[in-house]
Amino acid sequence: MTRTLPTFPTRWVAIPGLIVLALLVAGLVFQASGRPAQPPRFAVVVDTSSGPAPAAVASAAAAVRSAERATGAEGQLRVTRTPTEQLSVTHLLAAEGYDAVIGVGLDERIAVTPVAERFPGTRFARAGSADLPAAVSATLR
Repeated sequence: MTRTLPTFPTRWVAIPGLIVLALLVAGLVFQASGRPAQPPRFAVVVDTSSGPAPAAVASAAAAVRSAERATGAEGQLRVTRTPTEQLSVTHLLAAEGYDAVIGVGLDERIAVTPVAERFPGTRFARAGSADLPAAVSATLR
């Protein structure tokens, strides 16, 4: 007499696997939706390599404060004194994940182009002291 083993339906094996997969996917969805959105971060970099520019620095500080109040964004002001420092600051800001960097008097070839190529997620804009508030607002939209 030959004994046959009872057959086990394969769907019984698949059902626990599908349940585990559904719980895993649900956990990822709920975790992602529970994270608060971070406010945009921007920086204004003012170059003073051609000499002190207290008016430009004051205008930039006012533009940063105004944009922070108006949009809830997180802003930062940096003042550079040399082209090498321009590159260091723009690279650091982009590497730290700032959404936008607005430059006043920056050397485009030295401080912006190489950094923009390496960090395409960071927007770069140029502005003068007079149109800085408008440039900051436009960059944060």
